Amino acid sequence: MGTDKDGVKYNMSHTSDATDAASMQVPLQSIMRGVESFQIPPSIDWPAARQHFPDNDGQWKFSAVLVAIVPRPEPTILLTQRSSGLSEYSSHVSFPGGRPEAVDSTVGATALREAFEEIRLAPDAVRLIGCLPLHKTRKRNHAIFPVVGITSESARWEVSPAEVESIFEFPFNALLNPDLLRQYVDGERAGAWYWAEQQHDIWGVTALILKSLAALALASNPQMSGHE
Repeated sequence: MGTDKDGVKYNMSHTSDATDAASMQVPLQSIMRGVESFQIPPSIDWPAARQHFPDNDGQWKFSAVLVAIVPRPEPTILLTQRSSGLSEYSSHVSFPGGRPEAVDSTVGATALREAFEEIRLAPDAVRLIGCLPLHKTRKRNHAIFPVVGITSESARWEVSPAEVESIFEFPFNALLNPDLLRQYVDGERAGAWYWAEQQHDIWGVTALILKSLAALALASNPQMSGHE
């Protein structure tokens, strides 16, 4: 407990919690500004989106994922563990997403449709901000548009068992901790990024997209990274 100038006691832990929560809104706002600065709107259609990939030789498989930020007092990012029965990237940690279908008029439409199919997140429960530049997988020729959005307070999600085994939230305190972001130095994952000390195995292009978000979050306040 603390005491103000009039002798009134107050709960210092609650004050500290409020301060911590307020401080977490700064990187969230920085991410939003950074995403918007790329000027790749979620309303971009797929033919135009492919123009953002200048070395497209026809060998790349395009897709979109939804980077859904949950605006809690400490914001989080929705991630999934894919079903073990899938033919590709089974049991991997990923963002909900997939390849465009004929019904998808835009990159954002693909990300929202896939999120609904995989985690039952209603499209109208997400406010899309914009897209990050394309992220490429190292070995399987996937070119991915990360579509960043903010979920509403009423947003709900649940597992679609055929596609997803579990859903979890990656907290901003991990996103903003540079000591947790590392690269494998040997083995078949050599050179790939990963997030250490996590309950889930977050690596590869998922870790790379999170790395891009972290860079945007820290852009407005480099001291939060723990470096000069």
